[in-house]
Amino acid sequence: VKPASPASISSSKLPPSPWQEDLLLQLSAQEEVLAWIEVDLDIQLRFSRELVAITNRRIMAKPHVEGNWKEWSYRGGLVLERHDHAGVGSLELHDGTARLARWRYTLGQNIAAMRVLEQFEQQLAAHVSGQPVVHSAIAVCPNCKAPLDPEEEECPVCTREIHTPPSTWTLFRLWRFTKPYSKQLLAGF
Repeated sequence: VKPASPASISSSKLPPSPWQEDLLLQLSAQEEVLAWIEVDLDIQLRFSRELVAITNRRIMAKPHVEGNWKEWSYRGGLVLERHDHAGVGSLELHDGTARLARWRYTLGQNIAAMRVLEQFEQQLAAHVSGQPVVHSAIAVCPNCKAPLDPEEEECPVCTREIHTPPSTWTLFRLWRFTKPYSKQLLAGF
């Protein structure tokens, strides 16, 4: 395996610094990192770090603690599924017969997980069909599907929703729950 040239990963596609050098050493010539996620939970749902990277040739994973890289080349029957339940997301890699890997993460990593899933599906379809990946001319937000400018890292629609203060009507809707405690609330005010 030859070290990749610095041009094989754009700065926006670089994982956090503890993973960069090791990942670059794993890449072969003409291999490019397209998406990655730093999952933050292990199988027992304890906090632990692991990197999952999607390249134009394979999917790669490495546990943070002295583990070896695992890799799966794109082939027919390979499926990556994303699930979330009770604040925990998971990515599961399957082939036609068995589950090959499972990575769990907190929902703070959900956007990265959706990006990984999207790139995986594009690359898998390209390898199975033999056709090159056709990239959309317009980038869209993975959450709300709003169009993004190429220079934007965050979606202006999603960030506006986060920073919009709640309506006063929200408090009035809560009144029905506070009725039994109205005397105590009145005394408190």
